[in-house]
Amino acid sequence: MLDKFEKLILKFLQVDGRASTQELSDAVGLSASPCWRRVKRLEEDGYIKRYTAILDSKKLGLSAFGYVQVSLVDHTEGSIKLFNDFIRTNEQVLECASITGDFDFLLKVVAADPEALEEFIMKHILRLGVVRTTTTNFVLRQIKTSGALPID
Repeated sequence: MLDKFEKLILKFLQVDGRASTQELSDAVGLSASPCWRRVKRLEEDGYIKRYTAILDSKKLGLSAFGYVQVSLVDHTEGSIKLFNDFIRTNEQVLECASITGDFDFLLKVVAADPEALEEFIMKHILRLGVVRTTTTNFVLRQIKTSGALPID
């Protein structure tokens, strides 16, 4: 179980992963050494998986996002492995989840524009040979983007 200081540390680091130990200790009400030890323990115990930067997609020329529902032709080990390997190695696929319902997977995909997103679906996803069908929802506007998890 996490104590109140560890929860505060995690909340703060989700907002500013580059915070110094001093900034973090001031924010959570601990001195620097115990705060640093708690962060190291949270890292070692796997609560903190990694640190990353959140980039501006538009400045990078990536303005089209889509949620692509994917149904596989079959669920053999080979088909699933081929699909999973493609997903893991493709940078345009930002997220992939195995889902319930009429489709097998839900992908969040990014591209330069709607045409490039269509091309990615047609020339990469559908040409895998293991995808039966896809349905795509284009994102018109992102209202909220956050990777921060709620911590009680």
